[in-house]
Order: sequence, then C-alpha cells, then structure tokens
Amino acid sequence: MESVSLFDWAAHNRDVGMIEAEFAETLVNPDFAEVAYAAICHVARRQCEVHVDDLLRHLKIRPSHPNAMGAVWLRAIKDGVIIRTGTIRPCVSDPGKHNHNYPVYRSGLFHGRAA
Repeated sequence: MESVSLFDWAAHNRDVGMIEAEFAETLVNPDFAEVAYAAICHVARRQCEVHVDDLLRHLKIRPSHPNAMGAVWLRAIKDGVIIRTGTIRPCVSDPGKHNHNYPVYRSGLFHGRAA
C-alpha cells in the first residue's frame, strides 16, 4: 500500500473542498466560475503579476462563499494562466478579507506568452 504524506493528504483535501465549494456556488450563481476565470485571464494579459486585489478590481460579482474562488484560482494555475511565485501580500481592497495574506502570481499570458 502506498504511503501518502500528511502534506499531500491535506493538499488533496483542500483541492477537493475547493471543487465542492465551486459546485455549490454553481447551484446559486451558475456563471460565477467562468466569469471569475475570465477576469483572472484578463488581468494576466494586462500585467506581469496577479494578486487578489487586481482581480477584485475587475470582478464585479462575488461568490456566495469565499472558498468558491479557490477552484477558479487552481484552474488558472493548472492552465498556466498564472504561476506561483512563493510570495504573499495582504488584500487591501476588500475590508471583509481583514488584510489576510494572499499569493502573488506571475502571469503566464503577459506579453503574448501562451498559457
């Protein structure tokens, strides 16, 4: 039987939870995931770094639960639209996020680089 590290187990369960939150969001707001993904792509085409503050300036709808956004970010990472940098910065554009630290991503689309 294959052994799974605690980190891998936690990451898997996090990803499953984000997908479930996205599914639940689809029931109440069917277009949210596609609109949010398009907003991430829009920001990634315009600038070399992408942060939640940048996205919130362009995304006019909000999910009913904040975890619904996680699956959209994960999709953008898997598609190469954004790339993890390992740096974080607080969210200052949404008071409801209480200056929580969010990842800063490098754009995979800036200056015509294909995803």
